[in-house]
Amino acid sequence: MPVAPATTQDKLVHLLSAINRDESAFSPRLSFAPNGLEGQNIGALTSADLPRLFKLATVHYPSADIKMGAAFSMGRMSWAILRPIAGYAMNNMWLDDADLAAFTLHLRQVSWHKNGQSGTMNAADISLDSAQTAWRLAASDEDVVAHFTQMLEQLFTPLVEANHAASGLAKPALWRLVGDSLATAFLVQGENFNCVMPAMRIAEQILKTKGGKLFAKQSGFIQIKLPERPEISEWFRKRGGCCRYYTSDGGEYCSTCVLRDEDSMIARLQTHLRDKYAVEHAA
Repeated sequence: MPVAPATTQDKLVHLLSAINRDESAFSPRLSFAPNGLEGQNIGALTSADLPRLFKLATVHYPSADIKMGAAFSMGRMSWAILRPIAGYAMNNMWLDDADLAAFTLHLRQVSWHKNGQSGTMNAADISLDSAQTAWRLAASDEDVVAHFTQMLEQLFTPLVEANHAASGLAKPALWRLVGDSLATAFLVQGENFNCVMPAMRIAEQILKTKGGKLFAKQSGFIQIKLPERPEISEWFRKRGGCCRYYTSDGGEYCSTCVLRDEDSMIARLQTHLRDKYAVEHAA
């Protein structure tokens, strides 16, 4: 019979492989500091440091302006931070106290091949100094989630402020990008731990609480089914924010963009499922 983890640190390590589980090489990975990798401590970032990260985030889009760079960078960084935090939350481990100095960003080169083309892109990983964090062990309820929400707002406020100062992108727009990362993080970890519906309920409580910094009226989730194969069905995150990809040369609204109408969103996501499951679409 396996021995139960004895301490919070033991529990963090015990769950690590499951927290990192994902089919995509581009998904952020969590490690614990020190890990010997070169990185950027997120708590040390200032508004003067951020334009370099903006350019790295949009290196494949030469026409990207500074606001698109800020949107891409905020989306990538918040996704890398929140994905593991959501995984621990789905195992009743709630980040209870931390600041950005506990997190270090590491960029990892990943090769891609698609439609006869290939290249490399940066994936964002996170190392966590668990000695600078406190965790609350508790089953999910409204009070636990409300306290967790307040902690997340405190955690991300300095990063939102710095991104706003560096780019001029509005603070509500930056908070909505954090909220989009949070929704995706809980959906992915809900799938990882076979608890999708509870995970989405937690995310929706956070995103639908009026007056909170993470409130986003249009954030949420949508279930997509194939009419010709109704057994094929998946949940997707609906954006409340915008990454501003459409502002670049050749850019467009993303499939779940807040600026896209729902009919075209559904059509594009159904096409994605047909491609994923090799389903031929009857005209």
